Amino acid sequence: MILIQILQGIRAMQEKYTPGYSSNATNFMAKRSLDTHGAFFKPYLRPGMKLLDCGCGPGTITLGLAKAIFPGTLRGIDREASQIQIAAESAFTQGVSNANFLEANIYALPFPDNSFDAIFSHALFEHLQEPTQALRELWRVLKPGGIIGLRSPDWGGFLIAPSTPELEKAFSYYKWLQQQNSGNPDVGRELRALLRQSGFTNIQASASYQCSESLSEATEYLALRIEASAKVDGAIEKGWTDERALTAMSRALREWSQHPDGFFAAAWCEVVGQKG
Repeated sequence: MILIQILQGIRAMQEKYTPGYSSNATNFMAKRSLDTHGAFFKPYLRPGMKLLDCGCGPGTITLGLAKAIFPGTLRGIDREASQIQIAAESAFTQGVSNANFLEANIYALPFPDNSFDAIFSHALFEHLQEPTQALRELWRVLKPGGIIGLRSPDWGGFLIAPSTPELEKAFSYYKWLQQQNSGNPDVGRELRALLRQSGFTNIQASASYQCSESLSEATEYLALRIEASAKVDGAIEKGWTDERALTAMSRALREWSQHPDGFFAAAWCEVVGQKG
């Protein structure tokens, strides 16, 4: 048991959350809601459920889930303490009394077997080095007959216009950063297979596009992360690029955000399965 816990801790330490936890990144994530980013799971929600939200972040989707299952209870987990604090404060401010938040590791959840009627996770599995191990843990805490719903982007389906070489390089570079941080930017297309391989049944998969009405929010989020990557991720030392190239990519993103014909659509993949 001790060895397993050590290995789980090593795995979690190897993974890095590529977006980071700056105010810019947190504010960007806080724009999300159950209606905009979790609608695929709404038909499976019932009042009185006991629900787990993994990777809850600032909690804007989570609070929508809690309201949908009231008077049921929701537990939101995230490995970042600052996000847990923000989510808990938002719940208090909005008067959502049936949501509680806890700092936790998805590879070693602090819950007994068969604890939850449903499990939800949004924009988490693209950051996991061992998604199958995470799903085994989610299987453990889900009740027999319980429902799981996952949603992750797939960078292979992103639509960008008008494109330039520097702009394409910026998106490719960010994708590389996520891979360096032990993530998989194309995990969306693999969610169905991951659920099946983990023992889930009655799997329903779908995909959707999210169009950014304001390019400035998305591009500034990407530009700031690229600018910080030389120091945080060691990109220059690893020989991928140099500081001037980082500046050029960030500039290309910001210029594109002001283009009158600028268009960006992110591909998202959703999957719902059941524990038999």
